[in-house]
Amino acid sequence: MLKTHRLLASNLATLSRQPIRAIAIQQRCLSTNQKSTQEQPAPEKYGKFRSPPTSLGVNEPPVVDHNNWLQRKKQKLRDFVDYEKAFAAHAAERRYLVEEATKSYFADVHEMRQHGGKMYFASSQLVKPEKAGYMPNFEAQDLSRQKINTTEKLVGKTTLMTFVYAKFGEPHVNTFIKPFLEKYRDQKDIQVVEVNVQENMLKQLLLKAFIPSIRKNLPAERKENYCLILKDISRTRKCLDMTNQYVGYAFLVDENCKIRWTAHGEATAEEVGNMLAMTDYLHEKKLLSDNKNQ
Repeated sequence: MLKTHRLLASNLATLSRQPIRAIAIQQRCLSTNQKSTQEQPAPEKYGKFRSPPTSLGVNEPPVVDHNNWLQRKKQKLRDFVDYEKAFAAHAAERRYLVEEATKSYFADVHEMRQHGGKMYFASSQLVKPEKAGYMPNFEAQDLSRQKINTTEKLVGKTTLMTFVYAKFGEPHVNTFIKPFLEKYRDQKDIQVVEVNVQENMLKQLLLKAFIPSIRKNLPAERKENYCLILKDISRTRKCLDMTNQYVGYAFLVDENCKIRWTAHGEATAEEVGNMLAMTDYLHEKKLLSDNKNQ
């Protein structure tokens, strides 16, 4: 009996020591893992850039609609009877609604934290005219509250067209506009068209109230081609790759309303140099074609 009690006591002692040894080993492993985690390099500030889009815009040339309200309603009724057009419109609307329903309200803010306003570097080459898409027509108003169509401003001229959706994007487009105007201020066939878009109903009212202030603070050479779009264009701007409303966007548009180059965010020195060189090339091509037609 004494031997049996001694054996049980020794077994209990060995069992009681095992968890203590396991806990000590586990603590050493945790401390080793924490040390290795601290030694890992910090992630890059903007993450990985994606490639610039190869072509943007719509396939068909833009058409300026001068019809009145009644004529537009009649056209909608005719399109409703055309089943192919109606089915394609309904399919596109369903895709849009699904994307909007699954998108977070703060998606643009989270995206800005990842890339800091620069999703890709602009291409160093122009898009070929046969592969380039057209800039859609936008119904807007100028600083005098007169209704205008952007296509009428683009036809026959080489244009740097910029889009701003929020105050945060204004410094972005200014990095493209300022060097562009410094070089081409006196050129009649080269211009800048600025578009300020407000899709939110409340912000539209605020922007209308601040039009006199914008007219007062804007330089004289930029007032004529400053446009305001006070409606939702989210269905159209996706074909222009304008996915984030806090980023400013810039497009080089030729005399045929085709988008030949695009950039966004704050301009780099290389992007500014490429933009000016491409503008010179497009202007020379336009002058040659004008001389041939004469």
